[in-house]
Amino acid sequence: MRVLVTGGAGYVGSYVVEELLANDHEVRVLDSFLFGDAALDPLRDDPNLDVQDGDIRHIEDLSYALEGMDAVIHLAGIVGDPACSVNEQATQSVNIEATKALVEVCKLHDIERLVFASTCSVYGASTLPELNEGSKLNPLSLYAESKIDSEDIILHETHDRFTEPNEVTPTILRLGTLFGYSRRMRFDLVVNILTAKALLEGEIPIYGGDQYRPLLHVHDAARAFVEVVEAPLADVGREVFNVGSNERNHRIEDVGRIVQDCIPDAELRFEPHDEENRDYSVDFSKIEHVVGWEAKKDIADAVEEIREWMRTEDITDYDADRFRNSTYEYL
Repeated sequence: MRVLVTGGAGYVGSYVVEELLANDHEVRVLDSFLFGDAALDPLRDDPNLDVQDGDIRHIEDLSYALEGMDAVIHLAGIVGDPACSVNEQATQSVNIEATKALVEVCKLHDIERLVFASTCSVYGASTLPELNEGSKLNPLSLYAESKIDSEDIILHETHDRFTEPNEVTPTILRLGTLFGYSRRMRFDLVVNILTAKALLEGEIPIYGGDQYRPLLHVHDAARAFVEVVEAPLADVGREVFNVGSNERNHRIEDVGRIVQDCIPDAELRFEPHDEENRDYSVDFSKIEHVVGWEAKKDIADAVEEIREWMRTEDITDYDADRFRNSTYEYL
């Protein structure tokens, strides 16, 4: 298959690209490289990789990148609550308007599949024990709202390829809260930042702690995109899947304790915190039953990965701009 990956140099994208290449697909990356392109360095010698510098907001960049492709994995966007709040107009343009343009250009290029990266943050806060794909959405941030708007655009502006042959058939993946080492590293994610603080400062600060998060390792997320794009279209077309593991619905307090188990010299410290309203536990049975995908890596795996990378690269500046999405202005 010939697959375009938008945002292919990012935290998840570089591993999606790597997984696709390992499965003998031809891969094209479209990325503006706001965070650089070093995450793709180990893959550049692969003859099946084509890297293009471009902006998903520009029709000509989209059209050129889509030429000759069979499928699109759409990862590019402004990711996370803090990053989206930096510039609301940019969030509207990058996360919503560009998605609409992408759908239309996909139709013009007769793209068969579009797999879209959404988020479990769309559930916001809920007292239900486990939220499934049909549960009520309750966005509590501009980021979550932008993902819901994009989901609606994708599903409402496309039709079933089996009844209308020229249509692009979408699949929506709602990812759990990501964690783990990546070549485009982020320390604005809960597991990653707690690990860095434990290693460098000897403290694991927990703010609140009772709120639940569904957690997902970045490598498992990458596998989910590839397994979905390879799955029979009849199984995944026009479907929404939560991506994560029922066993990894953790309270933030429990996340801190797991990090402490891996780094016992660090002290767990609890602080009152009233600002975080997101609290949800998610059911991930559907993707396992329909696609056969399941999560493989846990928090302890990630702590060890991050520890080894920080030691090898002598990382002491986890708060540096390059490790956080919200420090960049999206123009």
